[in-house]
Amino acid sequence: MKREIRVPILFAVALAWGAALVQPAGAIPLDEDGNINVSVRTYANVRIGTKAKQSTRAYDPECPNCFGGTYPYSGAGQVMQNRYFAEIEWDHDILPYVEDWMPEWVSNLNYTLSYRGEYEGIYDFGPKAYSHGYQESYQELYAALLANPTPVANPELVAQQRLARTRHRLREIASLRNRLFLVYAEADLGDLFVRIGRQNLVWGETDVFRLLDNINPIDNSFGGFFIDLDERRVPLNMLRSSYFLGDVWGMEQAFVEGYLALDNTVGFIPGAPAGSPWANPLGPPTGRTPSFLIAPSNGFDGARGGARFVFNAVDTTFTLASYFTRLDLQSVRFVNPGAGNPRGYPDYQPGVTVFVAEQEAPRVWINGASATTAFPTLKGIFRTEAAWIRDEPVYGGPTGNAFPGLGTFGDANYFFNFLNPALQGEFDTARRSDSANFVVGWDMNQYLRWLNPTQSFLFSTQFFMRHYFDVPQCTVYKDRATAASGLETVDCFGVPVPRPNNSTRIVSRRPTELLQTLLINTTYNVNIPLTQLTTQMTPGFGMFYDWQGMLVFQPSLRFLRDPWRFIVDYTTINSGVFDYQFGLVRDRSNVRFQIEYVL
Repeated sequence: MKREIRVPILFAVALAWGAALVQPAGAIPLDEDGNINVSVRTYANVRIGTKAKQSTRAYDPECPNCFGGTYPYSGAGQVMQNRYFAEIEWDHDILPYVEDWMPEWVSNLNYTLSYRGEYEGIYDFGPKAYSHGYQESYQELYAALLANPTPVANPELVAQQRLARTRHRLREIASLRNRLFLVYAEADLGDLFVRIGRQNLVWGETDVFRLLDNINPIDNSFGGFFIDLDERRVPLNMLRSSYFLGDVWGMEQAFVEGYLALDNTVGFIPGAPAGSPWANPLGPPTGRTPSFLIAPSNGFDGARGGARFVFNAVDTTFTLASYFTRLDLQSVRFVNPGAGNPRGYPDYQPGVTVFVAEQEAPRVWINGASATTAFPTLKGIFRTEAAWIRDEPVYGGPTGNAFPGLGTFGDANYFFNFLNPALQGEFDTARRSDSANFVVGWDMNQYLRWLNPTQSFLFSTQFFMRHYFDVPQCTVYKDRATAASGLETVDCFGVPVPRPNNSTRIVSRRPTELLQTLLINTTYNVNIPLTQLTTQMTPGFGMFYDWQGMLVFQPSLRFLRDPWRFIVDYTTINSGVFDYQFGLVRDRSNVRFQIEYVL
């Protein structure tokens, strides 16, 4: 108990120390002419889980109905994040130093450097499930090994080895990161803009979920999937250029933009390791199906790139885009590691490993368009976007539709239709499919004087649709166990996450997925009690509704008085089904307290 209450104490000490050091808000010019500027953003937060994790630990007398694959177990009210974040950006305009030697059409010449540091405190002084977790985590591993359909020799030793490996990997990749984040130089050469270096590039008109905006990877591993999207975006080594065309052929403000990225970074490497609050619900890391992460080729063999054309017409901004990229949802192929691990998989566990999940990010081709227009009389903005993704990686495996029942190793249906063909290399779980993606959104400012007499409310909603073609199918026996019954073909489209209480079956997906989002917020000016100061208070409400029957609610309250921001929000996932994508993490509901300083 003492270990757990140290978290808010140390958090408060850190905030008090930071408050003593800060200066008034505003970018810092480092020279008299303001050619060199430094900006800073830093915050500390505490995120507390409001639901008990749906653990696989069958021995838990306090939670007999808990199920799922979240590892390790932590109860409601325990800290699940204590994140410290700092970003320092240096912008240097060097044109004034060399403009006497530059042609007149050179109007901008500068470079940008950005440092980012991140630290997760729960592995040092969080609840015992994360800070050391030896006894309970060991018991989870041991119980899972005993439940293995085939006997495991010396499960005590295997559990100890796997736990040591898990703790080492957490410390190695999930505790502390220091990165030179952005490094690029840019120039305006008349109508030509060029930027080269490590950078982010955002296309498209969507928020939260991405269609055309799939250029840079998204990293959910360190801070988790509740962190703002822009903070999770990973820069790439890229050459980016745009050329301003002006008014041509009835189009206004037209320009073309293209990029080429020579970078093998993908969102799932290194990924969220087992033992992290943000790992997928895959159960205890017994080594039964370890992952082997395969990075793309570097250089031109793994290059990403494309172009878009943007113009205004009939009071609408249009974008046409085509590019090659790698998506964050990786391709997963179950392979037989071979007796004695001849391929040398690092996480192979002798006597335990059945398959190895080879994960990679194949290159896909995205073509799409977007349109945005304003309706001044309605005080609103209409936006829409469509994208066709060619050869998107999908997973075909033992879903309930193709493999009903308990799906145990002793089940003839499971053995004959999946296990044996997969071990023989005759059943490939890594598939490719084309998908059609569409979104329509509406943003509107509306006065509700009886709720806020001075400021308007922002209402923003988006409706997403995704449809997969050539859905993965499996050929199975009609009665799923008897060869004499003949064969039939059924959908086996899913995600490689085990079903609760059925580790050999995975979660099904639907060929057509529908999702709705809603955001509402407004701003008040309020007095700070016992002072003459005022602050901006922004209450907000966000909601995501998956038409499969999953809801995410996120009420929030933000206070802003430069250079400080204080944020408290509550995220709850209400899902009656263990389905992709919200239902898989329905036990991660939480409340966040965050204090931020922006310079």
